[in-house]
Amino acid sequence: MKYFFSIFLMLLLSACSTINVETDFNPEFSFNSLKTYAVIHKNKTGDDTLANDRIIEAINSDLRSKGYRTVSREEADYLVLFHTDVRNKTRIDTDYQHVGMYPYRYGYRSAMMVPTTRTYTYDEGKLIIDFVEPAENKIFWRGIATDRLKSFDSPEERIKYIHDAIGSLLKTFPATSAASRKK
Repeated sequence: MKYFFSIFLMLLLSACSTINVETDFNPEFSFNSLKTYAVIHKNKTGDDTLANDRIIEAINSDLRSKGYRTVSREEADYLVLFHTDVRNKTRIDTDYQHVGMYPYRYGYRSAMMVPTTRTYTYDEGKLIIDFVEPAENKIFWRGIATDRLKSFDSPEERIKYIHDAIGSLLKTFPATSAASRKK
């Protein structure tokens, strides 16, 4: 039973999403008129084209499930652009450890607390998706997802993670402002 519980706890913790999502949008923009889109992305030298293709596929899958159609750039009601970035981050944690023990009436008590500082470095990935109005070339919706870069054992795990990240990011699209909800 103890063995089963520890496996269940590990599975539960590994299933928790660590993706941090932020979105912003123009509250004056009318999202109701949007029906068609085009994903625009130019691979730069050194880009991970495999990941970029998976991101495009995940964006298309999510937007199609919401009823939007993919068309050419010239015919699109809005354009979808995305950017990726990886940065090395440092996290510093300080905690206090009890040092020394001495007996007292009900057992033992620590003599003093000593601060212990640990430094962790890790890579953080960021995905930014912009929805742009083609006529004015202005962003009307932006989503940013950040997370620690993870190691995966298979391409299927990577694809699932990308789809989950895009799903989390596009969950609030199309946005509804307070003004449009009152109408």
